[in-house]
Amino acid sequence: MKRDELLAALGAARARLDAALAGMSSEELIAPGPVGDWSVKDLLTHVTSWEVDLLTNLGKIKRGQKPGRTQWDGPSIQAQNDAWHQELKDRPLERVLADYDAVHAQVLRAVSGLSDAELEAPVDWLGGRPMYKYFVNHVVIHEDEHGAELAEWRQHQH
Repeated sequence: MKRDELLAALGAARARLDAALAGMSSEELIAPGPVGDWSVKDLLTHVTSWEVDLLTNLGKIKRGQKPGRTQWDGPSIQAQNDAWHQELKDRPLERVLADYDAVHAQVLRAVSGLSDAELEAPVDWLGGRPMYKYFVNHVVIHEDEHGAELAEWRQHQH
């Protein structure tokens, strides 16, 4: 996948998630409901946390350090999600929304700074997968999954 294609996919996934959020009040964003006892705010914190994790690993690689975990299985994903939820559940809505936008902008800048060759070449620290797949799995697919989940939940609310 070329850089421009990845940027388009990232933009489209964020647009779909934003469309699912459109028009929600602050009260609706903090009320439990869309994912078990998680609020929409919690869901946005969750999405942002995975993007921060991706950016952290990219920063480590740039500094010549070993990245953290980049491949996850179901139980480890759930454990990480639970840990982040406990850590961030009391974060004020305004901060969550600001982080949601700012961290995604950092992801877009990171992709913009990579060449097509860097995105498409197999990467040792990703188990031989190309780097673009790291962005697709951690951001595009993830945001599409939660955007669809949120859109369906909202449809059943009315």
